[in-house]
Amino acid sequence: MNNRLNPIWMKAAVAGGLWASFEIIVGSLLHNLHLPFSGTLLATFSVILMISFLQLWNEAGLIWRAGLICGLMKSLSPSAVILGPMTGIMMEALFMDLVLFLVGRHMIGYVLAGMAALLSTILHKLTSLFILYGNDLVNIYTNLFRFIQKQLGLHEASPSDLIIWILSLYLLVGAMAALTGTFLGRTAIRRKTTRAPLPRPNDPFASAWLNTDPNQPFRIVLLLIHICLIPLLLILINRFGLVLQSLIPSALYLGFLLIYYKRILVRLSKPFFWGQLLLMTILAGLFWHPTEPGAYRFSNGFTVGLEMSLRAVLIVSAFSGLSVEIRNPRLTRFLLGIGFGSAYAALSLSFNSLPAMLDRAASIASFLKKPLHAFSRMILEAELWLECYQTHLPD
Repeated sequence: MNNRLNPIWMKAAVAGGLWASFEIIVGSLLHNLHLPFSGTLLATFSVILMISFLQLWNEAGLIWRAGLICGLMKSLSPSAVILGPMTGIMMEALFMDLVLFLVGRHMIGYVLAGMAALLSTILHKLTSLFILYGNDLVNIYTNLFRFIQKQLGLHEASPSDLIIWILSLYLLVGAMAALTGTFLGRTAIRRKTTRAPLPRPNDPFASAWLNTDPNQPFRIVLLLIHICLIPLLLILINRFGLVLQSLIPSALYLGFLLIYYKRILVRLSKPFFWGQLLLMTILAGLFWHPTEPGAYRFSNGFTVGLEMSLRAVLIVSAFSGLSVEIRNPRLTRFLLGIGFGSAYAALSLSFNSLPAMLDRAASIASFLKKPLHAFSRMILEAELWLECYQTHLPD
């Protein structure tokens, strides 16, 4: 492997590392508080940050690389479930960079990229909900909307009207975030900083970030088993419902997951998770209607709700196990062997710099009191980190 870090990857290491530090500082707070629309807030802040970096370094492909690094750094967190946040970050970055590639890196392109990033959060959320609860979610949503429509007397409204309003709001938020990022980035260019010097970076090609817990076993065969069993069990639940043909294999697989991957119990022990399932089961009991006229009964919807809850528990547990196995160092070495050396070095550089980035980053209180000022500090830090890398690392 060539021990030289490409300049675009060096900048992506800075952007991705600062993005990850932001996710750790602010994202952890929002998710622990279980605030509504926390994912949308994070996406909005991420758009501001990435568009700001583009004002410093107007280079093609910067955002998807930064998103890849941030997403992979997210996968190294101690959380039992990392696939959702990791794929959400990567999808957001890919949507932004795709729009910028098609439209161009200018004001119109930035605004459209911000809109695309916010729309990606809706797509990611809907995909996650369909994976967790299945197609019955559409039936419940439609009937719930019609119930609310009848209670409020909104006879002219339709389920699609609500979707249009939500999409319009997300588009507006994405555009405003892009404009804010453009302003902050261009303002940072005109400013100078005299902050404390940065620590000398470690050699990214001699990184120890892949050194895993020696007590954590990895099995390629388990990775393959998860990939095969997850869709198979979902098909069984969808086809047979709550009968022995689906319950027995699901129970055996779920029992193995809970015994082999102890951290799953941490996720399943959270009251908020079970509160979501209880709410979904009640909504299904009240608002799921069979397709045959006159066949409505509460018990039918309640059974569908239990099926959806079983599906959700199975998915959360299975993806937790899958999240562990994709950290397998053998899998990582294989990816490096087929040409991912630059991404490896950039990720190593970001990972080695993360403690210093977190130490120098704005506190949670600063983000809450003066969010624009906190973002400005991160943008100024980006220039310092790039200068540090360029000084101490080979081109």
